[in-house]
Amino acid sequence: MTIDAAVKVTVLVVLAAAMYFSKSLTLSGIIASTLVGLVTIFLGGWDCFIILLVFLILGVIFTKYKHSEKSPGTLAQEKGGVRTWINVFANGGPAIIPLVLEYFYAMEVFKVFFLSAVCSATSDTLSTEIGLLSKSKPRLITDLRKRVDRGVSGGVTLLGTLAGLLASLTIAIMPLVTVATGLTGLFVNIKDVLRLILASASAGFLGMIVDSLLGATVQALYVSKETGLFYEDPRKCNGECILVRGFRHFGNNAVNFSSCLIAGVIGALIYML
Repeated sequence: MTIDAAVKVTVLVVLAAAMYFSKSLTLSGIIASTLVGLVTIFLGGWDCFIILLVFLILGVIFTKYKHSEKSPGTLAQEKGGVRTWINVFANGGPAIIPLVLEYFYAMEVFKVFFLSAVCSATSDTLSTEIGLLSKSKPRLITDLRKRVDRGVSGGVTLLGTLAGLLASLTIAIMPLVTVATGLTGLFVNIKDVLRLILASASAGFLGMIVDSLLGATVQALYVSKETGLFYEDPRKCNGECILVRGFRHFGNNAVNFSSCLIAGVIGALIYML
């Protein structure tokens, strides 16, 4: 093992230990994030790893921030909290796909795909976590005249939307930071940094919008016959649950994965145009 590889493995081990002691992820989540980290740091380089790490840190911080105040809504208890392996792959999976493709085909468009996917994941995570703290009741994205309970997928607030936009822009400018600090990786020789930032930030924000649209239309939503409360996970339902919207096996993680993947494609298309 080379010195560089040994350093990378050491960093991943330290990060895994930090997540374990901070109780930010379950054991399965830690294993999954380590696998995502391995692919990212060895195929994408240090800059891609730092970009993904910033997403993870922001997600952990804002998930824990005022978490007790996010719980009273009918669905808020299903948002945030400790992440599992499926949460990790739902948000990180679309980002490592272009890294594998870039490794084999060495095309700049895959770098944009990666950054756009991470922008979308960060945008959606922060818009959800910060939006849950909004004093105004969310509006359904498919019908802005209709108010919905906090935590209901497809519900949007001005606070959450602005947080998502800022989050996407924050990740989009990270290549400037990594290049300025001398980190090696895929973004060292990017041809048009300004176009990269605009394409990725726009795609990340649009990915957040797509996430809300999917959440309001095709994502499964159940209602308890006993309590009348809504649930996205039927396993958490009290008593018998009835599917009232969407597809039975299309849950929140499927929505997250799909929206990040779509954001990556959108970012690549914007950059090429």
